[in-house]
Formats: sequence, C-alpha cells, structure tokens
Amino acid sequence: MGWVLGELKPLPGLTAGMREEVDAKARPAWKKLMALPRGEQVSRINAMRGAALACTGDPFEVLSGRGAR
Repeated sequence: MGWVLGELKPLPGLTAGMREEVDAKARPAWKKLMALPRGEQVSRINAMRGAALACTGDPFEVLSGRGAR
C-alpha cells in the first residue's frame, strides 16, 4: 500500500537480511517511479501488481519499466 500512498516502508516481519535485499531492489525502482508523471506511475504500479499476482517475471523489473507489462 505504501507504493500507492507515496511512502516506501519496509514490510513487517522481514529479517534484517531480507529487508536489506528488498531495499536494494526497491530503492532504485522507487526513485525512477517517483520521477515519472502520475499516470505512468499508476500504470507501472498496476503492471507490477499484475506480474506479482500472476507470478510472472520480477515485479521490480516491471515497476522500473524494464520488464514485460
């Protein structure tokens, strides 16, 4: 939910190692996402959600615009 509300917060229940790994992937994608117009942000968030729900590809790749939509 934080992605949609403009906040990047760690997921609860992650170990420190897992949090570092997720953060290392999320921060670059987050910076690129926030630099885009709002319509493109929403489009990429929806594509990321679809990729995650379908278990196809890497959701962070989709969010950053490098993965298939």
